[in-house]
Amino acid sequence: MHIPILAGWLTLILLSSTLAACGILGSPEPTPSPTPTPRELGASIGRTTQTSQSVSFSIELSGKPVYSDSSGLFVINSISGDLQRSTGMLAILTVSSIAGVAEIRVVSLTTQFYVTNPITRQWQCLAPDALFDPAVLFDPAQGIESLLQSDFEEVSLVGMEDFDGRRNYHLRGSIAGLRLQAISDGKLGAGPVTLDLWADAETLRATKLQLVDTATDPVDPSTWTLTFSDYDQDVAIRAPIEC
Repeated sequence: MHIPILAGWLTLILLSSTLAACGILGSPEPTPSPTPTPRELGASIGRTTQTSQSVSFSIELSGKPVYSDSSGLFVINSISGDLQRSTGMLAILTVSSIAGVAEIRVVSLTTQFYVTNPITRQWQCLAPDALFDPAVLFDPAQGIESLLQSDFEEVSLVGMEDFDGRRNYHLRGSIAGLRLQAISDGKLGAGPVTLDLWADAETLRATKLQLVDTATDPVDPSTWTLTFSDYDQDVAIRAPIEC
């Protein structure tokens, strides 16, 4: 006697499930958006970082010596400065030579390049190719942010990490050496270069980037570590002298 009642309940349950799936008894669950692949995430970080109007940066160099000049007199230890994309860059190169450690100040504008003499500290005008110009690292067509969008290969998500109290993506991949030679005055890119990238998980702007060129020396390879801060702050960059 109870079998027809049970069968009726089962039919009602099945009908309700079918109607719900079709959206008749309520809105269906939205289809989740696909999670971006690590390579897509790296490209997004490159694009977002490149939209900033200004940024402060520092670069630490280790491993095989990197010379600031073609004569090989000065080894670059570090570079720090401010980039104003519409104007140019102001940077300080800390260098070593047989005379000790010195600072070279650089102002790189669209049409002119200025540096201080490491001995007299007086400003002078130079041809852009006379000394390594850090501004090339941020060139909109071939700089590091552009390479993240087009040439960041074999990318994997290492994980989520804290950086200055904020959650960051940590990605790892590689960039072909030839692509980096053009923006490092040939100082990077003896072979494929390993790239570790950290970016703020909320803003998707780069916070840290490390390039390791193991082809330069398997034991002590050329390593460039870049850190970024103070995005979109007011930066005043002017020509220090008339040329």
